[in-house]
Order: sequence, then structure tokens, then C-alpha cells
Amino acid sequence: MTSPIQLSQQILSAILQGPLFLSELPEAQVFDRSDLASPSSATILNTGQKLGHLYEEALASLLTACPRYDLLEKGLQLQRDKHQTVGELDFLFRDLQTGRLTHLELAVKFYLALETEEGLLLPGPNSRDNYFNKLDRLRSHQLTLVERFRDLLPSPYREEEIDTQHLVIGCLFDHLDSPTLAEPEFIHPEVRRGKWLHQHEFRDRYSEPAYIIPKPLWPCSIESSECLDPLDLSIPLTRCTMAHLDSFPHPFFIAPDEYPVQS
Repeated sequence: MTSPIQLSQQILSAILQGPLFLSELPEAQVFDRSDLASPSSATILNTGQKLGHLYEEALASLLTACPRYDLLEKGLQLQRDKHQTVGELDFLFRDLQTGRLTHLELAVKFYLALETEEGLLLPGPNSRDNYFNKLDRLRSHQLTLVERFRDLLPSPYREEEIDTQHLVIGCLFDHLDSPTLAEPEFIHPEVRRGKWLHQHEFRDRYSEPAYIIPKPLWPCSIESSECLDPLDLSIPLTRCTMAHLDSFPHPFFIAPDEYPVQS
């Protein structure tokens, strides 16, 4: 079994070195991770929380440990009053080399490419999520919060110039039978790629065991089934499950047979 320290180090490494999911956007540049390094002490992250919160905790520990940055705010809510919150800044930090403030948005995303007669669909493992909606909200809302609601920032920051940047990691899954790779707008050219199949398709094609990749490790590179639990494919899946095959170099998503229809 992977120890809590080893698990945390894998998560930190995914943030430090994982392939980018999104390229530069008109609204914001990609955050340069080159000055970040793993904390010197043995960091243990709370892996029992939601995936997004877990990776926010991990990035906060990296920013705090980096001598170049002074992390000022994490999860900073912008409120008109106690009843109305217009948005939240994931991180606000000062670059001690330049003196400038940076608003940084972090996202960890996974999408399954599905070609249809109407065109490319990119639902998430939960098909209520999809790439195009997420991209639109990121560009029109999250990355414009400082510009639109500067008056709601804490007073020490209101008069300063603030750069807005993003860091989006994750994986894009193409169907195993797809003759081409999905290339939606703004996807990073070196995005991490995987494959996906419905459960019945997987059972028809593979006799070898599949191993469950636990959700905290979804953004991580998994090279071995050691420490992973086998996936019982005799039971119908109720949700998309990320899996590792020892014979295959990329991660798999195995989807319920009715995917992407929501029950």
C-alpha cells in the first residue's frame, strides 16, 4: 500500500511536472511552474477531500515553500454583502522578484472525446460537466473576476496591478476506435492523453485485469499496477472508472454502457 507521504509526493509531482491541459488564453497566461519545488519537509496532504480541493491544498504548499512567492490569499471570496458572493480567487500571491500580485486559477480536469453527427462532444466522467462549458466559464467568469470586481477585493490590493494566470492539468481521453485525436480549441499540444471504452467494449477486447486508479491519483503518471486494486468488471459500472493496464502505456477510462446518458 502506498504510504501517505508517497501519495502526497505523487500529487505534488503532478502539479510540478504534469503536462498542461490548456494553452495560453486571451484572458490569461499559463502560470510558469519552473520556480516551484517540493517542500523540504515530508508533506502529508488530506486525500479524503474533493479532488479540486486536494490539488489546491497541494499547490498552496508548493507556493508557500517557494522563496520567490508570498502566498497572501487562498480561496478568497469576493462578496457584495454577506448574502451575495460573486466569485472566488483560488490564489493571490506576490512575486517577490517583481513585486507584482498574481491571481492564479487552478483546475484539474478530465474529458472523454465523443464524436457524434452534431460534432465533437467532450463530457467529463460526470457527463453534466463538459469541456466547452468549463472553458467558457473559466474565460468569461473566473479569469475576469479581478477586472470586474476590483472594488470587492480587500482594500490593501485594490490599487495594485494584478496579473491573472491559470494552471490547468488533467487528461484528455480519446475513444480507442477513434482514427484521430480530439483537438478542441485551446487544448495544449502536449496534453496528457488516454483512451476510453464502454464497459462492454472493454470486456470484449481485453482479458487481462484492469486496476483501479484512485481519484487522488487521476492526474498522476501511473507506471505499475503495484499497490492498485483490481477492477471487478463482472458488476455493471455506475460511474466512469480510471484504470491501469500493465500492457498499455496510457490511462484508461472505462465508462458505464449507457454513458454519457445521465440516469
